[in-house]
Amino acid sequence: MKTIFVLFILLFSLFMQAQEIPMDIPEASDEETAEISVMPGEFVYNPEGRRDPFWNLLQGKSVKENREAIEGIAGLMIDELELEGIVFAQGSFKALLKGPDTRPYIVSIGDKVYDGEVVAMDRNSVSFKKSLTLALAGQKERILIKTLNPEEEEERK
Repeated sequence: MKTIFVLFILLFSLFMQAQEIPMDIPEASDEETAEISVMPGEFVYNPEGRRDPFWNLLQGKSVKENREAIEGIAGLMIDELELEGIVFAQGSFKALLKGPDTRPYIVSIGDKVYDGEVVAMDRNSVSFKKSLTLALAGQKERILIKTLNPEEEEERK
């Protein structure tokens, strides 16, 4: 027990010696302090060679730029599509979707889009299975539902 206590004291003293701050820190010149002076209520981050934690890592990057150009509905992401209408024709539902280019696209169950596919449809909604690729977790899937009248859906909740 005494050995453990002595060992603990020794490690603690070594740790404290490593934490000492050197007293030979050069003082900042007047030019540097002029840059640092900030008005009240403002914040200035001085990275000193580190990455700015407030900088948006996705700034200047776009999924549209990184993905290959595919024509038609297969080149559009689920989030870019708006549900405009649903029709029951030839014994099955067909959905009319509007893309970001304002062109109409007609889809049925099983049709693929850039980041997923249409898995279900009824007279008021279309369900998509979105495939997500996460760096550490691998491939994940989640169901997204687009409704004809999202405002009415929000009122019911």
